[in-house]
Amino acid sequence: MFFRIAQIFFRIYFFLYHRASIKGLPRLKNFLTDQGGKPVILAANHESYLDPPLIGMLFPNPIRFIAWDGLFKVPIFASLIRALGAVPVNQQNKNLAASLLRDTMEFIRGGYSVLIFPEGERTPDGKLMPLEGGAALISSKTRTPIVPVWVDTFEAYPLFNRFPHPKRVAVEFGEPILPDALPPGMSEKERREALLAALRQSLEGMRDSAA
Repeated sequence: MFFRIAQIFFRIYFFLYHRASIKGLPRLKNFLTDQGGKPVILAANHESYLDPPLIGMLFPNPIRFIAWDGLFKVPIFASLIRALGAVPVNQQNKNLAASLLRDTMEFIRGGYSVLIFPEGERTPDGKLMPLEGGAALISSKTRTPIVPVWVDTFEAYPLFNRFPHPKRVAVEFGEPILPDALPPGMSEKERREALLAALRQSLEGMRDSAA
């Protein structure tokens, strides 16, 4: 119940305050239906703290995503992002990559879709940064499809601003990347590299079409 309340709250906020633009949502919903409720990995660029609730408000079910514990200092906001699936992690532990990867794989094995930001942190200038390999690794090991997601929230909430501006935001869900569609006989490393290259190409393509 509170998950739906959180979704409604953020939809009102994003559509009224930020005039949110959404692309690819019907495609995502059709794919999830074809998947029969199986988890997916939402792999998005990361421009601001607005990104998780913007994506989470559109996903049909609660997702799981790692959020630094500083975001949970405001009680009402903390309750809302928890309802969308935020899992707090102490800021001092944010570099424990192996532990975070294990936790994320456990979410998937528990039936939850997960949201991952392959850049590893928010962009300082609005440009797409190099992608880390965590999303590709998890997809390869669990055979979970990757749904690329492009968000445009930087002007609304730049890195060093304390509060969001009433600027437009946008989100686009791209074509799913299927690990099982890769050629058979690939090594684990080759499979990860292929998935990461496909994700990078998809994000760059959505970025260029939105420019």
